[in-house]
Amino acid sequence: MKKYLIIIISLLSILGVNNIYAQFVYENREYTPLIKTVQLEQTSGIMTQPVITLNGNKRLVLSFDELSEQTNRYEYTIIHCESDWTESKVEQNEYLEGFFTQRIENYQNSFNTIQRYVHYWQTIPSENMKIKKSGNYIIKVYKEDEPDKVVLTKKFYCVEDLSNIQVEVTPSKSSQYLKTKQEVSVKVGRKDNSFFSTPESLMKVYVQQNGREDNKHQLRMRGMYANMIDYSFDESNLFDGGNEFRSFDFTSIRTKSQFIKSFGFENNENQVYLRQEQVKNYTPYISQVDINGKYYVRNDISEDYSIGSDYAWVHFFLPQQMSLEGSYYIVGDLTNWRYDAQNRMTYQDDIKMYHVALYLKQGYYNYQILFKNSNSPYAESSQIEGNHSETNNKYTVYVYYRNFGDDFESLVGLTSVEYNPKR
Repeated sequence: MKKYLIIIISLLSILGVNNIYAQFVYENREYTPLIKTVQLEQTSGIMTQPVITLNGNKRLVLSFDELSEQTNRYEYTIIHCESDWTESKVEQNEYLEGFFTQRIENYQNSFNTIQRYVHYWQTIPSENMKIKKSGNYIIKVYKEDEPDKVVLTKKFYCVEDLSNIQVEVTPSKSSQYLKTKQEVSVKVGRKDNSFFSTPESLMKVYVQQNGREDNKHQLRMRGMYANMIDYSFDESNLFDGGNEFRSFDFTSIRTKSQFIKSFGFENNENQVYLRQEQVKNYTPYISQVDINGKYYVRNDISEDYSIGSDYAWVHFFLPQQMSLEGSYYIVGDLTNWRYDAQNRMTYQDDIKMYHVALYLKQGYYNYQILFKNSNSPYAESSQIEGNHSETNNKYTVYVYYRNFGDDFESLVGLTSVEYNPKR
């Protein structure tokens, strides 16, 4: 039996099927429907990136709600990851100083809300848990003394600011994609004007459009010029332009805003019905201000938005014929940029359109409707949103480098640029 197993593994290796021992890939995710509105931002303000600098003074605040009146005890730990979000080989005592786990001490019960919940928050890193290495990190929150009962995971970055990164975003230089795609050219050098040794094998450069993970591109090195490593003029630099984000505001659950059709109250829960979505794929591009898929919590009654904002079922309606080739999804920070059953729209024959309802906390939200073919890992904006090279998008560049002798990737540079040619 052992002999046959060795033969099978060898054949799989020859055929290139080497993921039978694939590592777990971490992602932004809630593992129970009771956990909602998970946010990780810099203490300096809302909608900031979850990025800190190695040995710097920046801190992050993790916050989340649990839909319960009962307070639970939660702990968290921090996990160092590679650029692909698999756990690195570094031991915790090599990248953390102090305690490896800590209890979340801060919580408050909601006040004057129909949906009762407990709001938790924690500053990271804390005085008792400091980070010693740069890279990708995961915060893992779980029930006290039960590390296998994970309730959420959230990504953040610790950057060792060694790189000089130059980013240029333009409409595609190819006439074929001039009106639909954007081209991101990147050059990387060291701030001290020395060299990154053998970058072709030791360096990885990724570009992310807004918060999407499915179309994050790893760029290919083109050459080196005057101490700068060039990543440009390649198919990996091209992104669909997409369209400006859709939005709705239910700061109030009594007064309708522009994109809200009506309110309701059913089964002791608030209901918010949005207006029918417009299919934009054949409409001209219209410039408008958005927040690139993010959201922020607020309400019109309580001064403390974190515990005074209520929850509601927000209903989305898409007038589109039923597709047998794939599914439509509501995508943005409000759904962790994921493609799950919870944010997949389903066709309802009685109303002849697609529908989905998301349970959301009061606030202002951006989102898009993307189509995902059943056989593709990537979602398309062309079917509903359309693609325009003039669209405002935020691009973030991540530069990873594996120093000689290290068994992990350092994050040696990170920068973001907003492409807004008409503003």
